[in-house]
Amino acid sequence: MKSLIYIYTATTFILIIIIYINMTYNYNQIIVSNDLFFEDTHIDYKRDILNNKWDQWRSPIKYFVESSITSVNVEIAIKEIMNKTCIKFEKIEKSTNQTQELYFQKSDKCLSKIGHWKKNHTQFIELNSNCYKSPYVILHEIGHALGLVHEHARTDRDEYIQINTGNMESNQLFNLKILNDSVYINYSTSYDYAALMHYDQYEFSTFWSYLFGWPVMESKLEREYSWMMGQREKMTFNEYKQINLCYCNWCNWVNNDTGLQIEKDETKQLCKNGGYPNFNNCSRCLCPTGYTGDFCDSIIESDTECGKTKFDVNSSQVPIILNGQMNCYFYLKAEASKKVQLIITYVNAPYSGHICTEKTGYQVKYRKDKGATGLLLCGHHWRHINLKSESNDILIFYRGETGHSFMHFIFHQYD
Repeated sequence: MKSLIYIYTATTFILIIIIYINMTYNYNQIIVSNDLFFEDTHIDYKRDILNNKWDQWRSPIKYFVESSITSVNVEIAIKEIMNKTCIKFEKIEKSTNQTQELYFQKSDKCLSKIGHWKKNHTQFIELNSNCYKSPYVILHEIGHALGLVHEHARTDRDEYIQINTGNMESNQLFNLKILNDSVYINYSTSYDYAALMHYDQYEFSTFWSYLFGWPVMESKLEREYSWMMGQREKMTFNEYKQINLCYCNWCNWVNNDTGLQIEKDETKQLCKNGGYPNFNNCSRCLCPTGYTGDFCDSIIESDTECGKTKFDVNSSQVPIILNGQMNCYFYLKAEASKKVQLIITYVNAPYSGHICTEKTGYQVKYRKDKGATGLLLCGHHWRHINLKSESNDILIFYRGETGHSFMHFIFHQYD
């Protein structure tokens, strides 16, 4: 009998170790761990993107992919960049090492230098066999090459996340320090927990910390933000915004030196709700999720099943119940000098996986920067989530994928 107990105990322990290894060392995790070995660890960072206006990449950016790498995923990642930015790429069949080019090279690690380093010189993006299996992991590395740094390296990082150094490997502490240099600017974008350039909340955790669910990084705002960290499904609106304003500021929207928006004549139309001018047509704006119109001043239409979705909020409490398959955009607006208080009492958003993404979660944009990904809600939530708008409005996106999808919330105006 004792021998059976020993066998069961040993088997359970081995299974736990196997599960931990499989969950920790998938391609999403490996990329995040290894891409810190940049050869640029002596460089300081400030915010999100390197503003190297003296030696930027010239479009089209030539690139070469080694035959040992799955080139189709590289092509998908590059197509994503070209579809969302002014930057163009040109594939070459042979690397010369004498021109400005990106060279995708098979390696035992994943890394990329930040920004363009040497004029008329080949710049390598190294990918191991796990990393090049995902186009969005490759996109993470291309983001670095274009100048994007990790979201959690921002100087305002401590306002948004808590770093639990006691839960991580001691030899990895340098990877999560705040870095600072005036050549990195964020173009007035706010902290985005869902950024492609953000680490998973358990990154660099010790075995026991991961096993017991003790995160290395956790949100200082709503705890649900923690489950948004580390996604590798898309580059966010604000990440593309930074790239476009750095490389394609043809509409003179921001100051090239500071990244700050240039004040316009009051008679001129401005992009609203975190939008920015379309680099192909300066008379129109590129809009974040939920917003539309030439100037991002309208809300995307909801399905007819949603009923009334736009509310001028007052002091009276208004309850809303949503159930089933439909897409609804609820816009709640208080008086100019007031705020909106939103209480989410219950959520059921069926999903699989350990990271909540825009594809699966209900989204609540209550922060001032509507370009940043809103609070995403996945799975079951019984606790009341109490949110107060930073401006005078809130946008809620309910994505009902199944008959079990459900959301209940109450809102009212407050001073």
